[in-house]
Amino acid sequence: MVSLHTTAILAALAAVWLLVVGFRILPRWRLRHIPLVKPLPFLLGHLLVFVRQPLHECYKRWAREYGSIFLVFFGKNPCVVLTDPDLIRQVAVKHFAKFHDRPSILSAIGSASSKNKRLTALRSGLLVSRGGLWGSLRAAMNPLFHTTALHSYSPIMNDSVGRLLERLEGAAGSGTVPLDIHMLLGRTTLEVIGRTAFGVEFITDGEREDRQAGRPNLVAAVKVIFSAGGFMPGQGIGILFRIMPDWLEPALFWLFFTMVAAKRAALARGDQVVLVESDWRWWSLSSVFVQQNPYKNVTPAPNSVIDMLMRATNKETGQGLKDVQVAVQCNTLIAAGYETSANALAFTIYCLATHPETEARLLDEIDAFGGKEPGLDDLPHFPFVEAVINESLRLYPPAHTTNRECTAPGGCTLLGAGALRHLCAAPQPERFLDAEEASKRHPNAFMPFGLGPRMCIGYRFALQELQIVLIRIYQRFTFRLAAEQVQPLPLRAGLTLSPKDGLWVTAHQRADGGTAASGTTPRPSVPMAATAAA
Repeated sequence: MVSLHTTAILAALAAVWLLVVGFRILPRWRLRHIPLVKPLPFLLGHLLVFVRQPLHECYKRWAREYGSIFLVFFGKNPCVVLTDPDLIRQVAVKHFAKFHDRPSILSAIGSASSKNKRLTALRSGLLVSRGGLWGSLRAAMNPLFHTTALHSYSPIMNDSVGRLLERLEGAAGSGTVPLDIHMLLGRTTLEVIGRTAFGVEFITDGEREDRQAGRPNLVAAVKVIFSAGGFMPGQGIGILFRIMPDWLEPALFWLFFTMVAAKRAALARGDQVVLVESDWRWWSLSSVFVQQNPYKNVTPAPNSVIDMLMRATNKETGQGLKDVQVAVQCNTLIAAGYETSANALAFTIYCLATHPETEARLLDEIDAFGGKEPGLDDLPHFPFVEAVINESLRLYPPAHTTNRECTAPGGCTLLGAGALRHLCAAPQPERFLDAEEASKRHPNAFMPFGLGPRMCIGYRFALQELQIVLIRIYQRFTFRLAAEQVQPLPLRAGLTLSPKDGLWVTAHQRADGGTAASGTTPRPSVPMAATAAA
C-alpha cells in the first residue's frame, strides 16, 4: 500500500513534469511554423548557450543556419528572433500598435499601481515602460533633443573634450605609458550628459579615493548598473526568473533585492553588511532625513530633464509622475549617456588603431578643418568621420539587440500572438560613402539606434557627441594598442556590448603640421570592415 507521504512526492513530481512539459509543448505548438534552434536543453531552453557565447553572436550563427526567422527559448519563454530587415520593419514600424511594448521579466509582477517602490522604479524607465506611461515619458523628454537644444550642447561637448585632452596630455608622456582610453572616454561622456541634461557639473574623478574612503562615487555607481548583468539571459538571477513559474516571481524578486544583490556586491568589497530600509522620498517634509538633506532648498535647473519630468503628466493616471518615476528616468539618462557613447568611441579608436590607412584618411579630413572647435553646423563637412563611426557601430554595436512584445488583444497574424521578438539585423554595408551602394542597401539593414517610434530618443545627440569628441581627439592625438592589450578585443555582452577589460592604448601627440607622430612602425592594414567582433 502506497503511503500518503509517497503519494504526495509522486504528485509533486507529476506537477513538476507537467509544468516542464507545458513550458515547451504549448508555446512550441503555437509557433510550430517557425524553425526551432536545436538542441533544446531540458527546462533551461537555450540559456546555457548564452553563458558560453554572447547573445548577438549566437543570433548571427543561427541566422546562417536557420534563416532570417527562428525560435529560441529563454527558459520558459519562447522568443522569435528576426534578422530580415523587412520583417523587422513590420514589427517595429508597420505593426507598431501591436508591438508597442518591450518585454520584461518584471511585467507579470504586481500591477502598474504597485506600492512597491523598487518595482515601480524598475518598470517605469523609458526603455522598459509600457502603454501610455511610455508615451508620456517620451513626450516629456523630447524637448531635450530638439535641434535648438542640440546647437546649445556643442560648446559643452567641446569644453568636456578639452578636459579629456588635458588628461591625455598628462598621461601621454613619451608615448609608452599605457592608459585605459575607455575609462577616460566614460568620464567625458558622463560630464557631457550631466551638463546638457541636468545643468550639473558631475564630478568624475576620484573613484579610487572615494572607494577607499567609503564615499559614494557616480562613476562607480554607473559601472555597477552595466557590470551586474543579473537579469541578462544566461546570467545569475536572470536564469531563475526565466525558469520559475510566473506566480513565484514576486517572491524571487523580493528575495533578490532585499537579501542578495546589494549584499553580494558589498561582501565582494570586504564591507560589513547591514541592510537598512529607508523611505525613498527622503527629501519630503515628512521624512526623518529632511534636516540632513543638503539639497532641500535647491530647485532643478530650468529646462533640465528633471524640470521637464516634474511638469509632465502620466497619461494613464492623469496625474504627475511619482518621485521614483522621475528618479529612474534620470538614472536611465545618466547610465545610457555614459555607457553607450563611451563604448562606441572606444570601439572606433580600436578600429582606427588597427587600421592605419583608414586613420590616415580620417586625419586628412580633420586637418583640412584646422584646429577649430566643431559645432553642429560643421559636422556635415566630416563625411568620412561619420562613415568611420557608422562602420564601427556596424562591427561593434553597443545596443546589439532590441526587442518587442505583441500585446494586442487579438494577437498578430504576422508571427503569432504573445511571443517575445528580438530584432537583430545583420547589416551588409562595408562603406557608407558610396552613393550607389547606399541606394541598393535595404534602409533597415543598419539600425544601430533601433527603429520606429521606440528608436533611441537621443540618437541625434549621440551622433553629435561621437563626431565632436572624435574630431577633437584626433586633432591632437593618435593611438596605438598597448602591448598588454589582448587581441582580438575581448567583449562583454550585457545590457550593452562593451570592451570587457577596457581598451589599453598608448597616446601619441601629433606633430605640427598634422602628421601622426606615432613613434611606432605602422601595422599592415586590412579593410576596416574585415575586423570582426570576438
